Amino acid sequence: MQILICDDSKVARRSMARCISESFSGEILFAEHGIEALSVLESTSIDILFLDLTMPEMDGFEVLAEVKKRGIKTQIVVVSGDIQAIAQQRCYDLGAYAFVEKPLKQEVAKPLFHDLGIPYYLEDEAPKEMPTAGTLFERFQEVSNVALGVGAATIAEQLKEFIVLPVPQVGDLSFGELTMMILDTVSRPDSCAVAQRFVGGGLHGEALVCIEGNAIQQVGERLGYAPGAISNDEVVVNLVNVLVSSFLVSLSEQIGLDFSLREPLRIENFNPNDSMLSENEHIFTVEYTYNAESIDLDCSVLFMFDQTSVAIIEGQLEMLQ
Repeated sequence: MQILICDDSKVARRSMARCISESFSGEILFAEHGIEALSVLESTSIDILFLDLTMPEMDGFEVLAEVKKRGIKTQIVVVSGDIQAIAQQRCYDLGAYAFVEKPLKQEVAKPLFHDLGIPYYLEDEAPKEMPTAGTLFERFQEVSNVALGVGAATIAEQLKEFIVLPVPQVGDLSFGELTMMILDTVSRPDSCAVAQRFVGGGLHGEALVCIEGNAIQQVGERLGYAPGAISNDEVVVNLVNVLVSSFLVSLSEQIGLDFSLREPLRIENFNPNDSMLSENEHIFTVEYTYNAESIDLDCSVLFMFDQTSVAIIEGQLEMLQ
């Protein structure tokens, strides 16, 4: 038996491979994106493909469509943080054998692996040697992938709308770079920018959300308000609350920290000195944009963490490794 694991995250590939028992006598291959996965599928007889959805170059939906089009006979298990009901149904419509939510849980993995004929790693086994867990950026990007998938599912359910998931950009920016990025964001025409601070377990951070598009009132109606009963500003604040809180709830569950949110504040004119991060030379950021598939709505989200918070996050990730 030959298994292919396709995920742009080294951390996710390593985690999936570690689930497979040492007694497995087959071969495990890896691909970092869909184009590479298709190349392997065309050149090698792969029995089972574990496939992520949100990837650069070619995403999981495109891989599923190409596998179906080319008549490649491989069982495909989608392993994704994109847990929108519509996303799951699309995977099955494209021929996926199973859909599994990230992170992979033992109670899900054991029966799935049994059905697939793959020996599952048991706690009394010595774990196989694997590459290092990756940098803080790599590990936190995978955690962020899962969290933004939860956020998208929450928004999708409330708006009855499919949300196109991006690959989050995780990085360390200088305050000057961050200031230019935020000034560009809040100066966009026909946009609303909102800031929301959060704290928890010694961690301090701030989220900036920029809402663009002509569907604000339509969003309000999908949230359950009568036409014209709520202003655009109120719709935006409600939407921001959902975007920020859903991400932080998932982050809390993954790294073991509880967060509390401050009231979101509409930003008319951004002043860098008003930011809680203004005294930091470098800021750890997570940036992504949700796009609604069939209505004119884009939500750009930027999470910012100070250096003390980075150390706390790294400590939590080390404990969970």
